[in-house]
Amino acid sequence: MSTKAKMTLGITTLCTIATVYGVHYQQMSEKETMRMGITKDEERMAKKKRQDDNVIELAVQQELQRRMLEEQTIRKEA
Repeated sequence: MSTKAKMTLGITTLCTIATVYGVHYQQMSEKETMRMGITKDEERMAKKKRQDDNVIELAVQQELQRRMLEEQTIRKEA
């Protein structure tokens, strides 16, 4: 085998290995990105649920306060 043929074989082998590694790395990176997206979605949904719960709790507290104020008599001092 000539020197040029050996160099061509070596270069193509290195390019092939680099391509396979690059594709593998890219797939792993995309997979991790997708996992992070799922985690962020779950966190966002949990935060929205907590916020909705807080709104409901606020409405309940306001209604309770309104009822209590209706039951109490307020005296004005003259």
